[in-house]
Parts: sequence; structure tokens; C-alpha cells
Amino acid sequence: MMRIPPIPEQARHSDLAAGGRPVSDVAPDFELTLTRRAGGTIVLALAGELDLYRAPELERALAEAVEPDAAREGRGNGLVLPAFGGYVSYQRVRRVVVDLRAVTFLDSTTLALLLAASVRQQARGGELLVLVGPHTPTAPFEVTGFDRLLAIKQVRDGRAA
Repeated sequence: MMRIPPIPEQARHSDLAAGGRPVSDVAPDFELTLTRRAGGTIVLALAGELDLYRAPELERALAEAVEPDAAREGRGNGLVLPAFGGYVSYQRVRRVVVDLRAVTFLDSTTLALLLAASVRQQARGGELLVLVGPHTPTAPFEVTGFDRLLAIKQVRDGRAA
């Protein structure tokens, strides 16, 4: 399992004080965990707020999930996908699961990164599956039509709906 630490941040104006400390010190507003499983599956579990500020971390994690070798070494087999900014490698990742069940906010930047990663994974013969829960904000997917472009699975109490 690989844990990618969040970028250190100063308390933002939008943070509310909780016991004299910013909310971000009490409950982190972002967490990311990358886990490799047998059979070519990688799970990227996200929690908190996914916005423009967190986009670089999410983009790095998606690159690591879709193409572990190319992301680490900056190489691939020469096929460049400019929308995602990288090369397609020979490493075989069959399925990338992006778990958004603990996400409290997401914006269009997140949607664009998910779509680019999905296209890239499909170009490699794999799939990208997005898991959402009862508290995941899904309106952005529906309003933009991304719910028809991405493989999204509703999960309730640990079971797929």
C-alpha cells in the first residue's frame, strides 16, 4: 500500500475554528490511499474534498494507479495522451477502482481527471470503476453527463446497489 501525503497547507479563510485550531487540523479535508491488489487491480481510496487545490495530488495518484512504471520513471511505450500528460506503459493494470465513498465535495477538475484516467485505462484494455456511496456528491456527475461516460457503481453499506 502506498500513501501519498497531502500537500501542506496554511489555514484557509473558509476554515472554521474548532477549539482554537482550524478544522483542517481537527479533521483532515483530504486523504488518499493507493492499494495494489492481486490480479492487476489497484484501488485508489479518497476522502474529504476534491477540488482544484487537490488536483495535482489526485492527478499523480491516478497516473500511479493507471501506469505505475511510467509514472515513477517518466517513460512509456511512446503513445502520448496529451489530455492526461503522459505515456502508455507496458505495465498491465487491468482495473483501477476509484473509491469516492468518503468524499464530501468534488468539482469539475476532479471529473476531468477521472474521465482522462478512464480514457487512458480503456486505451490500455483495462477499466476504471468509480465507487460512490449514499453521501458521495453525485450531482456533478449527473449534471455534466459524466455518469454516462464513466463506470459508476453505487455502494450501500459495503455492498453494491
